[in-house]
Amino acid sequence: MTYVFYICISLFLLILQTTIIPHLPLFNSFYDLLALFIIYLSLYRPARESLPVVFFLGFVMDNLSASPFMLYVAAYFWLFISVRWITKVLRVGGVFRMVFIVASGILIENLIFIGAVAMSDPGPLFSTVAIQTLGIQVLWAICTGSLFIMSFDYCHKGWEKILNQYIVQKGRVEH
Repeated sequence: MTYVFYICISLFLLILQTTIIPHLPLFNSFYDLLALFIIYLSLYRPARESLPVVFFLGFVMDNLSASPFMLYVAAYFWLFISVRWITKVLRVGGVFRMVFIVASGILIENLIFIGAVAMSDPGPLFSTVAIQTLGIQVLWAICTGSLFIMSFDYCHKGWEKILNQYIVQKGRVEH
C-alpha cells in the first residue's frame, strides 16, 4: 500500500510541475520536483522500497520529455545513490544539513544533465543562461527543498497511520 502513496505523490508533483508551475512567472526556473521526491526516498525510505519508484519515475519522465532515452532513469538512479552516499558522510539531523543535501541533490541532477548534453554535443559546455538557471534552481532548492522534504515525510507518516488504523479496524470487524 505504500506504493499507492508514492504514485499519488508522484502524480501530484508531475501535474504540478508540468501544468501549474510553468504558468507562474516567478517559478520559470524552478527545479525538478520529482528529483526532490527521489531525495526524500533516499533519505527516509529503504532502498528495496525506493528503487522501484526511482526507476518508475525515471521511465515516466523519459517518456514525457524529449530527452535522450534513459537519461532520467540514469539521473534519478545516480541522484538516489549520491544522496545515500552523502548521508553516510553527513548525519541528517540538522536543518543546515538537510538544506545542504537538497541543494547538493539538485546540483547533482543538473550536472548529470549537463554531462549528457556535453557528451551529445561537444560544443560550448556552459552558457551564461545555463549557469544562471542552475544557480536559480539551487537557490530555490535551498529556500524550499527542506519544506517539501518535511511535507513528504509528514504526509507519508499520516498515510501509514491511516492505513494502520484501517487494518486494525478491519481485523476487529472480521473477528
